[in-house]
Amino acid sequence: MAKSANNIRNGVSVILPTFRRPEGLQIALKSLVRQNAGGLALEIIVADNDPKGSAKAYVKKFAASTTVNIRYLHIPEPGVSNARNGALKAAKGRYLAFLDDDQEAGANWLETLLDSAKKYGAGLAFVPTIARIPGSSIYDDYYTRFFSRFGPDMDEGIVDDFFGCGNSLLDTKLCTLPTPPFSVDMNETGGEDDMLFGELQAQGIKIAWSRNAKCYEDIRPHRATPGYVKIRSFANGQSPSQEAAESNNWLGIIKWMMVGAVQYAAFTPITLLTKALGKPSYIHYLAKSSSGAGKVLWFGGFTPKLYGAAVVDNKAF
Repeated sequence: MAKSANNIRNGVSVILPTFRRPEGLQIALKSLVRQNAGGLALEIIVADNDPKGSAKAYVKKFAASTTVNIRYLHIPEPGVSNARNGALKAAKGRYLAFLDDDQEAGANWLETLLDSAKKYGAGLAFVPTIARIPGSSIYDDYYTRFFSRFGPDMDEGIVDDFFGCGNSLLDTKLCTLPTPPFSVDMNETGGEDDMLFGELQAQGIKIAWSRNAKCYEDIRPHRATPGYVKIRSFANGQSPSQEAAESNNWLGIIKWMMVGAVQYAAFTPITLLTKALGKPSYIHYLAKSSSGAGKVLWFGGFTPKLYGAAVVDNKAF
């Protein structure tokens, strides 16, 4: 595909944020230039969120070796929302596809997302994410399930739920993006994609799902650990309570705190037992218990900081 940006306004902008993952960035970029946009114009925007701009030299060199239009942006202020917002501001395409720098787009990834969005008139489209776990552990099967996104059993169609931003496609013609699209309040905690997609869902958009393509996610060794599963599940559990608080839905807050309390009470004893017995299912119950605790402790300083400045300062996983 030629590097000309002609017709890009009806085409696809692929957003690829990166932060000090040179090997992951290389895998992601190589997978993206193999994609077919179904005849639409295509651009890839790499948003380098390292204050030092460490990805610039590689991206420039890679861009010179391909016919695909690749643009490098330096977003020096750390934060996952900052990186994505900066890229969206520069994006020219109608369709916004998102891939993270620890992901690899499988065969027909982009074409499948586009076909699903068009076929169902969907503002958001998703395909499965398959986690690739490093090393060898008795917990590997559970780590794979925890980090993967298998979605519904059906091959394709309209679904009620959305998934994470990495490995997704958004049709800007079918929804109204807020300003900024991703909340900067969540630069260090994550959850900015849930907030945005929840707002778009409230606008009445359709959400499409297909199993006709896959995305792969490489899980770094320090994440395939009980400690990370615990803190990540806690943060994920906070989301419904925090979303209710954002909309001043006090009944919703009470509901989710009660759900969390029951969940924590039910799964914590099983977590302790399976850990003591050395059972692989320990990871499954640890995630359930921690998610319950997050629904209860959703406020104040309990939210873990996993991204942005916290990572730069080496305070986070």
